[in-house]
Amino acid sequence: MTASDAERKLRELSFLHEVAQLASSARDWDEMLRVVIGRTTDAMGAEVSSLYLLERSDGLLRLVATNGLNRGGIGRATLRVGEGIVGWVANARIPLAARDVRTDPRWKWVPEVDEKRFTSMLSVPVVARDEVIGVMNVQTVQPRDFGREEIDFLQTIANQVAGIIEKGRLQRESDRKLREVSALFEVSNVLTSTLDLDEVLSLIVDRLVRVYPGASGAILLREEGEAVRERARSGEIGKTAGAAAQRALDERRPIVAFDHIAVPLIANDRLLGAVVLQVPDYKEFLEEEVRFVGALANQAALAIDKASLYALERKTTESLRELERARSDFVAVVTHDLRTPLSVIRGHLEMLAEKNGKSKLPISEATSQVLRLDQLVDRILAGVRTDRPELSLRRTRFDLRATVMAALKEVAPMARRHKLSGPRAGQPVFVRGDRRRTAEVVAGLVHNATKYAPQGTRIAVKIERAGDRAIVRVQDQGRGVPPNERSRIFEPYARGAGNDEVPGSGIGLFASRRVVEAQGGDIWVEDAPDGGAVFAFSLPLARETASAASR
Repeated sequence: MTASDAERKLRELSFLHEVAQLASSARDWDEMLRVVIGRTTDAMGAEVSSLYLLERSDGLLRLVATNGLNRGGIGRATLRVGEGIVGWVANARIPLAARDVRTDPRWKWVPEVDEKRFTSMLSVPVVARDEVIGVMNVQTVQPRDFGREEIDFLQTIANQVAGIIEKGRLQRESDRKLREVSALFEVSNVLTSTLDLDEVLSLIVDRLVRVYPGASGAILLREEGEAVRERARSGEIGKTAGAAAQRALDERRPIVAFDHIAVPLIANDRLLGAVVLQVPDYKEFLEEEVRFVGALANQAALAIDKASLYALERKTTESLRELERARSDFVAVVTHDLRTPLSVIRGHLEMLAEKNGKSKLPISEATSQVLRLDQLVDRILAGVRTDRPELSLRRTRFDLRATVMAALKEVAPMARRHKLSGPRAGQPVFVRGDRRRTAEVVAGLVHNATKYAPQGTRIAVKIERAGDRAIVRVQDQGRGVPPNERSRIFEPYARGAGNDEVPGSGIGLFASRRVVEAQGGDIWVEDAPDGGAVFAFSLPLARETASAASR
């Protein structure tokens, strides 16, 4: 061995040692390959070195690194296996040295990459785990006969590169599997800690795309009428991936393509929706990756099924509560309606006791109130038999003034210890609603006034028109209602502060509000001009009356 040979061997060994050190310490494998390719040019005494890697899914060799060729071809320049010198080496799995590529029938010109000034070329296969994964090349401007030692040296470098690629692949696979396990663990934890479907679906999509940096994902759910709606998304989903999600729904199976995968969401044989993942520049999904996306899809399906069962249970419970509230309100309102006729009966009976035969006794009035009680009992029984009790109304056109006067006549015995006055005589005020129910509201408001206004004070009932409405006001001279209590005084079982000594259940004003609002009116409380309270309610004027009022 000559001194020059020894020096060359020493340089080769030094270079291989440097590559080995870089391979053991590098974290960015793509940058590592670029460094090795660059150093190879000098180590081989060439003007060009390049690396093509095999994409097994479509049998293409793609340029991934070069030093000396047009770098614009990186990622774009491709050759098929068997095509050109690079493709021939990949197919034959043996090195090939060409003194002049222009005379070699296996040579193929790659536009925008190759240059005519390069003459000689040495290509060796890059092999990992007994499989060709790429081809490594060096090229020179001057014609050159590559000797056995140079071929072996480049092959050794290619073997080192194969180790770097394999190590990078294993590292990336390890990192991916770690992210997959972490994602499944986090999703599993959320499934046991919350029933919020949107929160769970958002987390599933977020953890899915984290496994594949730069990826996008979405979950689509079927709704009533076979419509499909996107419920969670991260990033932008392309049209092709969106179409794959629809196919997964239609065919009830996973759809796997080069850069996207769509998996149907199925729980208890029910098709719930689909999850779709899109990874830019991805070439092929491995079988274990498909299984991982399927596992997340199963978690999503469980979450959807669990949430839907919870929502159904909650809806059923709420419906039962609403039904119970409706029953309770109905019974409370109708039961309260019993109080007014009872008070009238009591008033008549007290009058009987007071008169003691000195005048004709109003027995017929007491009898009519008993008939009203009988009707109320019928209403209670009918309502109890109904699955969803509702307030029944008989809407007609009636004279509000006459109805109020009749109601005041009925309750007069109950208000005999107060100065009860009705509206002034005048033209009829026609409204549209339930005449009997409206009379009950007037009687209830007067009854309410007798409880809170001192004996001997005035209770005045007035009627007025206001636009397309008629307003009835019941004014007393009691203590009034403080402003801070007026927003709740019409709620069920609400009573004013300091009224504990006054008998009552707090349902009367709620009952009146329910009847008035059911007729399209409003009810409210305001201050009386001389102290006390004014309880007022409105009803829509009948069409003819409203037209006349506008004129």
